[in-house]
Amino acid sequence: MASKKAITIEIGYSLTKVCEVDYKAKTHRIYKSFSIANGGEIINDGALTVNEEYVANLQRAFAVNRVKTKQVVFTITSSKIASREVMIPFVKENRIADVVNANASDYFPVDLSQYQLSYTILGTVGEKGSQQYKLLVIAVPSALLSGYYELAKALKLEVAAIDYASNSIYQVVKEDCAKGKHIIVKIDERNSLVMAVEDSVMTFTRNVAYGVEEVMDVVMNTLCWGEVTSVEQAIRVLQRNDCIPLEEKLKEPKPESEEPHVGRPTPEPVVRTAKTKAMEDVWDAIMPLINGISRVVDYYASRAAGEGIERILITGLGADFKGVGELLSHEVNMPVTVLKEAAGWNLMRNFKNECFSEYIACVGAAVAPLDFKQEAEKRGRDKAKKGTDSSAGAGTNWAPLAYTLFGVGLVAAAALAAVPMYYYAQTVKTNMELKSQAGSLEDIIPIYNEYVTVHNQHLVVEAMYEATENRNEELEEFLGELEDKLPSNVNVLSFTSTANDVTINMRVQTKDDAGETVEQMRTFHSLVPEKVTVTSLVEEENQETGEHVVNFTVTATYQAVGYVPEETEETENDGTDAAAAE
Repeated sequence: MASKKAITIEIGYSLTKVCEVDYKAKTHRIYKSFSIANGGEIINDGALTVNEEYVANLQRAFAVNRVKTKQVVFTITSSKIASREVMIPFVKENRIADVVNANASDYFPVDLSQYQLSYTILGTVGEKGSQQYKLLVIAVPSALLSGYYELAKALKLEVAAIDYASNSIYQVVKEDCAKGKHIIVKIDERNSLVMAVEDSVMTFTRNVAYGVEEVMDVVMNTLCWGEVTSVEQAIRVLQRNDCIPLEEKLKEPKPESEEPHVGRPTPEPVVRTAKTKAMEDVWDAIMPLINGISRVVDYYASRAAGEGIERILITGLGADFKGVGELLSHEVNMPVTVLKEAAGWNLMRNFKNECFSEYIACVGAAVAPLDFKQEAEKRGRDKAKKGTDSSAGAGTNWAPLAYTLFGVGLVAAAALAAVPMYYYAQTVKTNMELKSQAGSLEDIIPIYNEYVTVHNQHLVVEAMYEATENRNEELEEFLGELEDKLPSNVNVLSFTSTANDVTINMRVQTKDDAGETVEQMRTFHSLVPEKVTVTSLVEEENQETGEHVVNFTVTATYQAVGYVPEETEETENDGTDAAAAE
């Protein structure tokens, strides 16, 4: 039996990516992939505006690539799409949607009549008998979907589903991320998406408001890599050339010595070439993106418990730019790899092209899309389903029984009509009041959106602050402890402190004194006892006086920031109890 195919489309700011793939199949095959230039500003934060020129360009591309499939899946990215991780009771899977819809107003305090909801199951929590579902519930503005339905209609295609880009990529990498914590970063023209997958479960998504569009603009505005007149050319230049430097490569070389040497010519002054200036401009254009991703990664790492992040995978339009992975790895200090292969996908064979990261969301969109639908289409689908179910009973003559039941029902309906009509009138009244109330609360939507933005910024800043905390901030406290607890016959010669450890050179009269000093330092609240060690010990004799002294060096590791010793807690409790007794 032949696999069912679908066209998957992702529309970016500069390019539209198209793939023809198997739809909801266990085995994944990519038949065709191509991209076209948009030719103008047709999308704004996920909202699509269709024009005749763009439709004509897509139709020509379909004809050239011999695409005849009629079902289409769109995958979209937008800051207007809201997501929440929620817990619900462990109900049957076909009842999850009812639970989500019933509690949707708690998840998203907005006018939900203007949104479409979908969800994905992240896993189960709790022991058997008290289990709960952990869901990622996603809300998409209905107005955001309308442009994609208009485009499908203009192309004479049927919308099979509309997916969210993070879910599309997750479907590609979930098997490859079966163990450990993995960060996947999708780098696009004007924004980027950072998501975390832990043990095949998507646990975290964040948007970064930076992309590689400014980097492409720099390449198009210089002649250092040839004449570049289009976005496609700029992309190829960045994929094949060392346009993106590490910071060290930008530093100008210095002469070995400022003093002249006999017989050696005076070095010529360093001249900044046009290419060096262009690379500096590329550096300035890409660093906001790299710093934005780094902040989100640091925030996730500070909140994630257990094992650290195993690796970072990058994909999207900017992932194939030469040097992006190396630069990001240099900034976050962990391995960064371009997504080229994934378990269950033979990407290298299917694409036969080393640069295909821009299509990853496209190929994943057809696996298990979230399936956002317009309300009109949902009603039509439900009606068609009911019609199919009713036609299944054709062929049996139920007329006599139907007439009998109709008569009985008519009598019962007449008797009970008064009660339902009363409740119906009350329901209509309540419905009208709620609609009026909803209309009066529409002004709160921009306030809520601003709150979400500020809250996310606050979390990022908070994570940045926590990342800068270290024991050096409590150095005065440590010095006080050193003064109070060291034996009086210890002479401190030098003292060096870093964010993690301390090194102290000391002098005493005997080795016993040195041992007593080390044992005393192991009682310091600010140090890890088992990591207080002697790294060197030298016994010396004063030739004039004949006295012996011992010089030794102690290296110790600070306790973690925020550590509170148990002795302190017990002492505080004892003091509290004593005060209460008095």
